[in-house]
Amino acid sequence: LAMFLFLCCGVVEGKMLPRSGLSGGYCTLPIPLYGLLACGVFVAPNILGTAIASLAFAVSLHLLLRSLHSAEEKDSVFFAAILLGVTALLYPPCVVLVGVIPLAVFILAMSFRQVLLMVIGYLSPLFAASYVMWYRGDDFLQFARNFAEALSVPHMGDVSTVPYLAIALLGVVVTILLWGGAYAIVRPDKMFLLARGRRALHLFLWVSLLSMIMLFIPSCSLSACAIIAVPVVILLSFVLSVLPNNLSTIAYWI
Repeated sequence: LAMFLFLCCGVVEGKMLPRSGLSGGYCTLPIPLYGLLACGVFVAPNILGTAIASLAFAVSLHLLLRSLHSAEEKDSVFFAAILLGVTALLYPPCVVLVGVIPLAVFILAMSFRQVLLMVIGYLSPLFAASYVMWYRGDDFLQFARNFAEALSVPHMGDVSTVPYLAIALLGVVVTILLWGGAYAIVRPDKMFLLARGRRALHLFLWVSLLSMIMLFIPSCSLSACAIIAVPVVILLSFVLSVLPNNLSTIAYWI
């Protein structure tokens, strides 16, 4: 079931790239890249929860991109925020993804109504969890205390030996992304994007950096790899698509 959900997440990634304006048409490149980063670095014992959180995060970003086409999007923005809140319920370190809301507000130029919908949507799952615990007899703030404890408890190591191949894989990914940044500086004419594409690129760049903050939370484990891969795969696919064909092919096979 987790593998099926990862596959669904890869398909959402494939739909996200053209919707963002970073690709001229439907592109299947993010699908294998997401599988590589989500399952090729580390597979967590609680893989089902991680798969659901990753899919919720991907669908949330996909819904947010609708604001690029219509400044009056309400339903998609609301449900995107709900899914961001759900990721925190499934994997507490995902609480840092609340930062996606201010990023979306400034980068996608959202209205006050959309901002209000996002805040209410994000808090709705957390309030619902608190209400359920209160209804079963606990204190209403018990969920908040449990959540804070889940974040502060240090996580034990996931691996007993050094994952050299995983480190090499991450090194290749970082090298390709830095290569794309250098290429954009040297050949800016090759990286020309419409305003919609530039806003989407900025959104994925900052969301990628934001999601990496999870790694500094005491309770975070390598399970976060599959979640961090969601925005990083879009950046990686974009870089591979704009590099010259011979160079991108070599980088892809490596």
